[in-house]
Amino acid sequence: MDRSVQTRYLHENKQRIIAISDIHGNLSLLKTLLDQVHYDEYEDTLLFLGDLIEKGNENLATLRYIMNLCQNGNAYALMGNCDFVCKNIVHHYNLHFLNKILCQRQASILHEMAAQIGISIDQSTDMERLCDRLLAHFFKELHWVDTLPQVIYTDNYIFVHAGILNEQTFGSDFREVLTFPHFLLNGKDFKHYVVAGHMPVSEYCQDIACFNPIINEQKHIISIDGGNMVKKAGQLNALIIQNDRFSFKSADSLPLAQALCDVNVKNQDPLFITWRESEIVRLEKGEKRDFCLHLSSGKKLWIDHAFLHNEDGKWKADDFTTYQMPLKRGEYVSIVKTYDQFALIKKEGILGWCRKEHLRC
Repeated sequence: MDRSVQTRYLHENKQRIIAISDIHGNLSLLKTLLDQVHYDEYEDTLLFLGDLIEKGNENLATLRYIMNLCQNGNAYALMGNCDFVCKNIVHHYNLHFLNKILCQRQASILHEMAAQIGISIDQSTDMERLCDRLLAHFFKELHWVDTLPQVIYTDNYIFVHAGILNEQTFGSDFREVLTFPHFLLNGKDFKHYVVAGHMPVSEYCQDIACFNPIINEQKHIISIDGGNMVKKAGQLNALIIQNDRFSFKSADSLPLAQALCDVNVKNQDPLFITWRESEIVRLEKGEKRDFCLHLSSGKKLWIDHAFLHNEDGKWKADDFTTYQMPLKRGEYVSIVKTYDQFALIKKEGILGWCRKEHLRC
């Protein structure tokens, strides 16, 4: 299989460029977001930056919807690492590993395809035969994903799923641009703006978590993955580029609540615990929360049991925040989760907590 980076050049001849990444089979939210940005298939250029499928419950329907947009409008898609499962099937590639992934991940387009033709996938599945049967029934969809480029570029912008190594060749192996780790942190300074998804933007936050796109003007990197389908507070973001100016819209499926009163707070040195720096040591066990040492920051703090979990013998507390959300009476916030007397909420893309008694759900 050819591992060179496949690219596509586009002329910037439309009024707006709208870039969306990491849809992950969430068709209903994608439709909501497209309504919010008032997508016009004749005037706008719509770009999907990979991870179109996997982890959601509408993978096949999402793929077909995006294929239709790309075939009948001014829309274009590139490949993400999660979309690679289709390439696995087409090329009968790395099937033992694919079987292991599918046994762990039930929310997959391959499970949906298999179910439609009356078969199931488990550890005993003949993967070679599975490839043949899926290709016989879903060749159009699988082939379309298999032939997607990994980079789309214009005269002024580069669009990729995870990241690029340079602006000349983009990289020597497409796996590099599909899985570039923490691109906003590890990427170089670029001449052109590089727009990428793959890593939820909240993973680049340390004090206050925010799920809105991040624009780094020094590096010329824009990260737009809002954590849809992989973070409880996640959202689907659309970056809008018009006349070299950036704006965005976002959508999520979280329930709303209304603030019953003003809440004025003074947050001193807030902390947000990311996936990559989630390890903690439990110093003192409590009935509802434990006193912990966050190893990365060195901070000691109480963490509710709702956020603690043990992974391979190590205690972790990812996506926990100490930031208390200021509230104004009558305003609406999104409910991420409730625990004890508190609620984890999101307002204008920012994550924080408040007391449940201050909300009308």
